[in-house]
Amino acid sequence: MYRTQTHYSAQSFLAAHEGEHLHHDERSLLIERCIQHLIDTAYVSRPTAETITMQAYGERSSHGCRAYVDMSLTTSYTVFVRDPANGCMRIFTVSELLALCNTPALSSLPVPSAKDMLANGTTGDRTPL
Repeated sequence: MYRTQTHYSAQSFLAAHEGEHLHHDERSLLIERCIQHLIDTAYVSRPTAETITMQAYGERSSHGCRAYVDMSLTTSYTVFVRDPANGCMRIFTVSELLALCNTPALSSLPVPSAKDMLANGTTGDRTPL
């Protein structure tokens, strides 16, 4: 992942405002506010602001977690997660992750344009997936 001033701006915004959105159902509001902040202050496109916001959000929400995605094994369709605390490695396929996203505990809303992309079967530049 690239580290830019925009990424640090997203991290700072999330740190400054996460206390205003403590409930899980307010997560999407915090994310949307950060996206708009990056669009307004860094003059980036919405898809870029969404990506940077979600990267920063993931880093903040996983802070202190020792488990990590093993990028040397992970592919586009299989994610390997190492957990040094118990010595386990979990493996998830994309289809398993998508099924997991539909469970009540993990049914967080995707960011707006990602939701549109999934519904339309396109990427941000409107090329087919």
